[in-house]
Amino acid sequence: MTSPAASTASAAARTAFAAALAQEPGVHDSAIVAAMARMPRHQLMPRLFAPLGNDRPARQWRLLDVADDPEQHLAVCYGMDQVVVQLDGRPTGPLTPGTEYAGVPTGQSSGAGLLAVTVQDVHLGPGDRFLELGACTGYLTAVAADLTGRQATGVEIDRELARDAAMRLAAIGADVRVVVRDGLRGLPDGEWDVIAASFAVRRIPTAWLQRLAPGGRLRTTVTTGAPGWHATALVHRDEAGVLSGRLAADLWGHVPDRAGGWIPLPNTPADSGRSRSSVLAPPEPAERGYWVALAHTLPGVRRHWNAPGFDDEAVLVAPDGSRAAVTRDGSHAVEWGPRNLWLEAEELHARWTAAGRPAEYRLEFTGAVQRAVGGPGLSWQLPMD
Repeated sequence: MTSPAASTASAAARTAFAAALAQEPGVHDSAIVAAMARMPRHQLMPRLFAPLGNDRPARQWRLLDVADDPEQHLAVCYGMDQVVVQLDGRPTGPLTPGTEYAGVPTGQSSGAGLLAVTVQDVHLGPGDRFLELGACTGYLTAVAADLTGRQATGVEIDRELARDAAMRLAAIGADVRVVVRDGLRGLPDGEWDVIAASFAVRRIPTAWLQRLAPGGRLRTTVTTGAPGWHATALVHRDEAGVLSGRLAADLWGHVPDRAGGWIPLPNTPADSGRSRSSVLAPPEPAERGYWVALAHTLPGVRRHWNAPGFDDEAVLVAPDGSRAAVTRDGSHAVEWGPRNLWLEAEELHARWTAAGRPAEYRLEFTGAVQRAVGGPGLSWQLPMD
């Protein structure tokens, strides 16, 4: 039984959570904020990993248990950042609370702002048949059940996470069905009014589109494996069955599915590289439309955040060892490897500017082909299944 002190602490944490969530960029629906705060998130993730150090993504963590460190547990659980509940696919049961662990997250509940905006974007309403892919703890699915007034379904590939989620959701009385399945390979039977994916994909799986009901909405993060530049796909099927959508450069995005992962970082070049001057200054991070286009039109290229030895420069890297380092003011660039990465980036910037500097791209569906269109001379096809 929960003690009066614990109940008071969790109530205070949820009140503070609602106030903070209402201030997150893009969050404006008070009903969604209230529903997210009503849900006892701490009961759905009684064990979680708090990140250690300043590196992001973190690689060192401290395991927190609600029974052993309730104050810190509530602080992480009701913070705005993602909450990690599994590392490297390992069960948490045998692990010792308070102990530090190294690992890569394989189970996490996304940041609160991202979850709120997800529900806003799909215009979730009473009676909607809701399906979440990558449900993990089931928190978002439970919020959807609350808002729709009917059973919501969560799909989770990890059997342990799914088992724990189903047990804890039942304990709090959430009307949620948890299905163990690889969501990339198919969905539960039936049509869905709303499909929300809590992981990023390279393209929207055909199986998802086929199960979207007339009038249905789908939301997912589309990634190339380049961290930092998020693209949100919003798809609608009209009453005649025709699909349309948009791909928006976004502030937040989900991490790639387990099989996808991030583009790896190549080793630092040993030679001095090729230097040139008077180049395009790196566009600001706020010009997300450009960086999303770069990730998609220069396959395999990513920005190397916090690259050692390059504090005053922007660094692009590619898997073949190509690299470009550019000063913030564009006065100087150095390129290594077989590709002239910054020259490619400059050429793309000219195309992006000529197309009107879009931050949003139209999604077109022609048979099995999915294409993002930003304007004259700026479009690309998402990879095939």
